Amino acid sequence: MRSAAFILVACLLLVDVKGMAISPRGRCLCNDAGVKYIAPKQIEKIEVLFRSSSCEHLEIIVTLKEGGEQKCLNPKFPFAKNIIKNMQIEKRSKE
Repeated sequence: MRSAAFILVACLLLVDVKGMAISPRGRCLCNDAGVKYIAPKQIEKIEVLFRSSSCEHLEIIVTLKEGGEQKCLNPKFPFAKNIIKNMQIEKRSKE
């Protein structure tokens, strides 16, 4: 009986539990206000993450062509507002 209990405890200790780490900030990816402008030639991909229960901010994340670096755009500036507007127009035209 003792050896069965020992084997069970050993197996439990060896189990690799994977999960999502919960940070106090939630899933927010932008740590600061973000940049005002990025030259469109440098942009490879744009992601817009709307407010949710895990992050209370609108986030616009731009992936750059060179190096794949990601930068956050400040959604309060005209450049970012135009990106959101154009994405909404594109989405409507596809429907």
